[in-house]
Amino acid sequence: MINIRVNEIFYSIQAEGPQVGMPAWFIRFSGCNLRCEWCDSTYAFEEGKEMSIEAIVEAVSANICNNVVVTGGEPLLQKDLLLLLKRLGHMNGYIETNGTIYDSNLIGYAKFIVSPKPQFMNKKYLSTLKKWAGQAAFKFVVGNKYDFDTAVFLCKKLNLKDWIEVDKPIYFMPEGITDKKIKETMKSMTEWIKKEAPYVRISPRLQIYLYGNKRGV
Repeated sequence: MINIRVNEIFYSIQAEGPQVGMPAWFIRFSGCNLRCEWCDSTYAFEEGKEMSIEAIVEAVSANICNNVVVTGGEPLLQKDLLLLLKRLGHMNGYIETNGTIYDSNLIGYAKFIVSPKPQFMNKKYLSTLKKWAGQAAFKFVVGNKYDFDTAVFLCKKLNLKDWIEVDKPIYFMPEGITDKKIKETMKSMTEWIKKEAPYVRISPRLQIYLYGNKRGV
């Protein structure tokens, strides 16, 4: 039996990026190859339990919703991800990834949202992100003007503007785990985008406004 290490499975709404507001099942895998200082799901670094693909599919296949978001951790670390996606082929699949891994075999089985982590950037990481350009929407976390400028630089370096007209938008999302912090950052970011990057869309962190900084939402 093939098992995948799962941190949690829950039913909520997508609160970030291109599918914001969309009801969906969430499958959060365990394990990540990066350690971001601002990560709001550090519990997914190690925690989790082995689940069979059959058990995962059964858990999210209720008739109430046909959308499924695969997240982490870093989902592409799971060597049997393709098998799971094939079993979930009857659903609308979305995968959130940090973009450090690219597997062409996965393209077409889900829609991808790549969230680059600039502090880990090197030649190999940049080369991999270039493979994702045109294959995914991009979402950058912005906490201050330096983060914003770095994200704009990467957008240009990856030629992401070439893809925004073919349903591959670019999102800048505020860093923060409180309403106050998110609102402050989003207000500043709005002005920066208006002046310097009008091709970018702003993503909220709707789960913080609705539930606070909690798991399983």
